[in-house]
Amino acid sequence: MMPDSVALDAGRPSAKLLDVAHQLVEFWNREDARAFAALFTASAEYVTVAGERLAGRYAISQLVEMQNPVIQIRLGGQPTCSAGQLSFAWVAVEPGKARSGRTTCTCAHRESGWLIESLHNDLD
Repeated sequence: MMPDSVALDAGRPSAKLLDVAHQLVEFWNREDARAFAALFTASAEYVTVAGERLAGRYAISQLVEMQNPVIQIRLGGQPTCSAGQLSFAWVAVEPGKARSGRTTCTCAHRESGWLIESLHNDLD
């Protein structure tokens, strides 16, 4: 039998997946490598805008630590989600850092909530 909190979370996947997008941006901007990596499954894959593939939480956390300071970003519009898929546009907010792109994630529902199994980051 599924615990009540898991059943409730699974019953509202759209809202919970949207939270993942907001948390990704928040933890990236705070340069909180541990919290950022905790949004991923242990064996997650992260593909950077340069096409580099990172495997696992530790490698993903190192991305945030190595990008110090990170380029601050914001969501560019409303994220979309459906059946474990999450997609959102992002825009750099720092002067002189004119970049924008799209992040696409495949997520899995776990007892602790939605976690990212794979993330692909592309520049516009």
